[in-house]
Amino acid sequence: MGRFAAGDYAAFETLYGRHKDAVYRYFLRATDPANAADGHQETWSRVVAKRGQYRGEGKFRAYLFAIAHNVLMDQFRRQPREADSDVEAIADGSPERDAANLEATERLNELIATLPNAQREALIMHREAGLTIREIAQVTGVTEEGVKSRLRYAMAKLRRGMREYV
Repeated sequence: MGRFAAGDYAAFETLYGRHKDAVYRYFLRATDPANAADGHQETWSRVVAKRGQYRGEGKFRAYLFAIAHNVLMDQFRRQPREADSDVEAIADGSPERDAANLEATERLNELIATLPNAQREALIMHREAGLTIREIAQVTGVTEEGVKSRLRYAMAKLRRGMREYV
């Protein structure tokens, strides 16, 4: 990011290539596909627009997800969230198993969609984006203990909701 901020536009391609999928998955887990695409695009637009403000403190990934977090919060403020029901099953050759996997995947996505925004976001940042507890705390502006608590509550709700599939 330092090279990009200094005017090396080829460095942006490297950043984008490394992180685009994780940013998109972050939005896709939190919102519908259309808003995920918009959030993804807005995040990268802000990275470009704010390149001169980048200070290089900490990991770029945490900086990137701080921007994505702000974009997602803007989306949440603008419109109510609807659960995404568009799920693809991973085929294993058995129609019964495919149906069971699809049902379990749909149930998990429904449960994730019903989590409070703060818990859902912490879960997605941790599981999908691979951010550490400390990085999530920095991005969201809560304590590390607060992040751990959000993750504990989210996982407990998901475990309870998935008991019949285990």
